[in-house]
Amino acid sequence: MKSKLAIFVTLSGWLIFSLYIYHEMCEYTDFYIFKQFPLMGQQFEIFFHFFILFTFIVANITGYLINEREKLLIKTQQSEKQLVHAANEWRTTFDSMPYSVMLLDKEFNIMRLNKYTANLFGVSHHEKLMLGKKCYEIIHQKNSCIDNCPVAESIKNGVSAVSEYYEASMNKYFKITCNPVIREDSNVVYIHSMIDITDIKEKENKLVRSRDAFFNMLKDIDSAYKELRGIYNDLVVAFSEVIDAKSPWTKGHSTGVAGHAVAIAKQMGLKETDVETLKIASLLHDIGKIGTYDVILDKPDKLTDDEIRLIKQHPVKGEEILKPIKGLERILPIVRSHHEKFDGSGYPDGLKGDEIPFLARLLCVADSFDSMTSDRPYRAPCTREYTLQELKQCAGTHFDPEIVEALLQILTNK
Repeated sequence: MKSKLAIFVTLSGWLIFSLYIYHEMCEYTDFYIFKQFPLMGQQFEIFFHFFILFTFIVANITGYLINEREKLLIKTQQSEKQLVHAANEWRTTFDSMPYSVMLLDKEFNIMRLNKYTANLFGVSHHEKLMLGKKCYEIIHQKNSCIDNCPVAESIKNGVSAVSEYYEASMNKYFKITCNPVIREDSNVVYIHSMIDITDIKEKENKLVRSRDAFFNMLKDIDSAYKELRGIYNDLVVAFSEVIDAKSPWTKGHSTGVAGHAVAIAKQMGLKETDVETLKIASLLHDIGKIGTYDVILDKPDKLTDDEIRLIKQHPVKGEEILKPIKGLERILPIVRSHHEKFDGSGYPDGLKGDEIPFLARLLCVADSFDSMTSDRPYRAPCTREYTLQELKQCAGTHFDPEIVEALLQILTNK
């Protein structure tokens, strides 16, 4: 776009130059209107030519500069409008933020705050009225910053700082963040923001209370479980004592077998669940003898083949008695196979080696050891030396050698 003044100046220069050309042409024609004037001297003639040419050049340059100045003024005005528009947009954005924002200097002075902050703390939004006010005077109504102040930490360390703050007067929780920003003049401005997290904290507190209630419920359940487990164990022990009470010779046998079996299991490093399963199986391993006549169990003489056949049925009967009871599934193969021998000569199924459940093999050793060291109607208790010798001799035939070794280690360390 051309400036009118630039056009006028340029055209004026061209007009003067055109008249000069016309003057020069007339010198060589008869039509020369300037002949009536006295002839100019030679020096004046040179100055006149120079002046005309200089005026023409200056007029064009001046017109160009005037036009460029006009363009620059237009661009400057446009830039100012854009700056004003950007400033208005920034202020609108700053004021429309849904949380408190303040600009602070390193002396905690408020340089600017948004409308949310003004409404939150009931102060003026005008910057001039807030000039010189400290942030802690507005937020905390105090004459100095609070402990763990993120602004103080950010000023001290030159890094962002975050903290949570509870304002008792408002009954609100805030997340306070302070970020240092270096301006073009190398001064540092601190952006202080406060976000209301009351709803989040209330939900968090509800979750904590729910968690605590859940843990308390688990404790109650655990306590009830332990109590039921204790009753269950007492019932199992009482039941085993009822079984052993069929004969004065077997009184305390099941409890003794359970003690030996648990000791061997712990010596071999078995899992706690396997130890507990083995203990229950040991207490109930002779439950099948309920169907055996007492006269056979107490008989001091050698048993007949029929009596032996009847005795050998007690592992199977024990499994049948326990099978309907829910929760005892793991002990059924142990009860059934606790009289199987490592070489396959046992009963009721003639299993051998690894075919016999491991816990049943362990129970077999514990049961045999307790029987050997207890009084029976057909013999006196075996001596310690005889028992050790018998265990070593039967390892690999009647008993699992690894289990026998564990029992011998226990006996040797006593």
